[in-house]
Amino acid sequence: MSIPLLSETDLEIYRNDLSNPEKSTDELFNRLNGLYQRFATNEQLLTDFEYISALNSLESSYTSKKEHFNKEIAELKKQFKQLDNRIVAAEQKLRHGIPEDLLVMDKIIAEQESIIADQEKLNNAETYIVEEVRKIDIEHGKALQKLEEQERNRETPLKGKFSAFKEQIEIAEKGITLKVRSLSLLAVIGIPLIIDLFFGLAGSPTFSKSSNNIIFNHYIFIISLILIELFLADKIRNRISYVLSITYLKDSLKTLDNLLIENKRKLAEIESAHHISLAEFVKKNGDVLNY
Repeated sequence: MSIPLLSETDLEIYRNDLSNPEKSTDELFNRLNGLYQRFATNEQLLTDFEYISALNSLESSYTSKKEHFNKEIAELKKQFKQLDNRIVAAEQKLRHGIPEDLLVMDKIIAEQESIIADQEKLNNAETYIVEEVRKIDIEHGKALQKLEEQERNRETPLKGKFSAFKEQIEIAEKGITLKVRSLSLLAVIGIPLIIDLFFGLAGSPTFSKSSNNIIFNHYIFIISLILIELFLADKIRNRISYVLSITYLKDSLKTLDNLLIENKRKLAEIESAHHISLAEFVKKNGDVLNY
């Protein structure tokens, strides 16, 4: 994947930036969105790791069971071959007719009965093995189907999950932007108004009744407004934006931090369950999965 994985170091750097009031909230929101996009890569890696590890374990178990019964089938064939040799030997003894010696005849009959009993045992063993192999094939097919369904069921919510995160961030940013505009406007207008009112109450000629011209009567307000707009307006907007944004950004960072912890916990569970490390998995499959 072209987007790199999210690490705890990335979160720590962002956490430090949140403590800096000079940082642009636009930049902080963009970076937050980028962090969630990078975490989506972590979640995709988790999904791939879980699916491929489970698939490999499933195939390994299936192969092991098949090999076990293949060995039993090979051994059974040897026993059938030995039984065939015994049958041929018994038939050869009767080729020249029934022996007159009763002792020899009893041995031949006992051998034939033994052959029949052994043949029945081998037939039963063969039936059992065939049935077990059939069960293994059916169970393996069902397990593969279940695994594929689980993979499909994970993919769709995963994409929707991060689309929702992105949408939430955009909505929050737009809402905060509207509040910043309103409060900034109040501050930029309110401060000159307070200054103008102060000088008016202090006896300044700003409210002189000698002139009906609003500009002359409130020139301090106008001058203050111009000066604030030129030198302080951006700082006021940035400060208000920071104050309104910081709580949401910190909460979002905490949520992302918890998600990353949960992601690592699940990775550790998969490593333990399938006896393969994430590093080994990435080494084997990284080129194919583009990690």
